[in-house]
Amino acid sequence: MEIKRKKKAMVRIKDIAKEAGVSPTTVSNVIHGNTKKVSKSNIDKIQKILEEHQYIPSMSALMLAQNRSRLIGVLIGGVDGKRRSIEGDPFTSIMLSALELEIYRKNYYMLFHMSSTSEESWKLAATWKVEGLITLGLTAEQNIELQKRCQIPLVSIDNYYEGRERAENIGLQDFEGGFKMGNYLIENGMKKILFLSDNDIGVDHERWLGLQRAAKENGSVLAKHWIMPIKQEFQMQWLKDQLEEICKWDALFFASDRYAQEGILVLQDMGIRVPEDISVVGFDDSPYAKMCRPQLTTVRQDVMKKGKMVVKKLMSLIKEEPFDGEERLPVELVVRDSVQNRE
Repeated sequence: MEIKRKKKAMVRIKDIAKEAGVSPTTVSNVIHGNTKKVSKSNIDKIQKILEEHQYIPSMSALMLAQNRSRLIGVLIGGVDGKRRSIEGDPFTSIMLSALELEIYRKNYYMLFHMSSTSEESWKLAATWKVEGLITLGLTAEQNIELQKRCQIPLVSIDNYYEGRERAENIGLQDFEGGFKMGNYLIENGMKKILFLSDNDIGVDHERWLGLQRAAKENGSVLAKHWIMPIKQEFQMQWLKDQLEEICKWDALFFASDRYAQEGILVLQDMGIRVPEDISVVGFDDSPYAKMCRPQLTTVRQDVMKKGKMVVKKLMSLIKEEPFDGEERLPVELVVRDSVQNRE
């Protein structure tokens, strides 16, 4: 015979108030954080009773009481009007993890959306009444337009703005990273260095400019920039098609570790040894940089710290407080096994 258990009744604010010997308004104030006029003894007593009853306030009730959503929208921009694929992108997955952790620590909740158009991004922000926006993969122009339409605090990640119109941004010393890697390759006897990325704007452009500067200061080094297909399914075939020309270079400097690892796979599949025949380097120092063979020489960025700084800046905007932090985080050269000295 099946015994039906009675469902435990949800405890109400007036039940908590009766047990604590205070008014329901006092309990409500403690729950919602309005404790300026509540004594410490009553706060402690009410919180203890709330914990004993495992009381969880309704999110809709909190939003209504505080007239706030406690939601932070995180938007990932699309590519060519289509949603971006992030399952194979360690940088984006680590960044999302960092953002969610820091947003939660600030007592907010993350609403994540992969957007394919600016209109879609704006509708999300308006529909859910988010208190702030964080964007990744949107162009500078898209961020400016979104900021104008939404009229809420917005922080972009890894953007470069020209002119007076701009959104708040947390980025990286991309130029310095390209310059450091360029100098390292030159010091190891590289005379011809090929930079590969899927675009020539923003962070990739700055990394290329850094390499260019290193080559120019040396004087006898040739550096060029080739643009790969932006769609991942075409990149490896493109590398195979360009193999004869690629092998004429001393070193390949990919704009990200993921592209560098794909490049190493293609080279090895075609019988080209790394680094004996050609050196390969990347940028980011993703977790996979140590796992590939040879282990990848790269430029390290602290993605977790960057995510923390993004949320910190957004909270400053929401609270209308000054921001105390770095706008562009430093980078570090990480030397492993994918470069061989040619001198």
